[in-house]
Amino acid sequence: MKLILLLTLVAVISASVMTLAPSARSGIMTQAPSAKSNVMTPALNVPSHCAPQEKVIFSCATTNAKIISLCSSSTLTASEGYLQYRFGPAGKPELVYPATKEHPSKHFLFGHPLYTGAFGDYLKFKNGEYAYALFDFFIKFEGDKAGVVVSKSEEQIAYIPCKGGSQIAMGANDFEKIKIPRDPDEGGFVIPE
Repeated sequence: MKLILLLTLVAVISASVMTLAPSARSGIMTQAPSAKSNVMTPALNVPSHCAPQEKVIFSCATTNAKIISLCSSSTLTASEGYLQYRFGPAGKPELVYPATKEHPSKHFLFGHPLYTGAFGDYLKFKNGEYAYALFDFFIKFEGDKAGVVVSKSEEQIAYIPCKGGSQIAMGANDFEKIKIPRDPDEGGFVIPE
């Protein structure tokens, strides 16, 4: 009898875990089906600069009432599609990079540094004399930390954190598949305080 109850309890827990498949990082839910199932998981209600026909790769509201978004074409492969970073007030991005919709392999570097007690990814690009690093990390005992770091001459001049939840739909494996080069200096990336 106890064995039957235990097996029933395991089955119920397994079914509820399979129904709500949150990302391993910070409970973020993505719109994409899980790689292991066809279950669609609900996305957070996060504002975005992405158009309806585009995919939201990353998006969050900031503490200064602006939106950070990374938008892609509906099709993004190793040879076709685009990825664009957009930042600014809702409906009025102040910075769009790259200015034209081009394949991301020409414009971005990704990093997946390994830290004790933290894991995550960043996407980096240069715009003039400024470098931007869009990141999302899960930090043990702190939770999710996401936002953008702006640097000039390798000195951090700004950190714009996400406020509340963020939506993430890609990671290091996805960046490799679409041929975004890996940052040779990924060990130098510092999660901002």
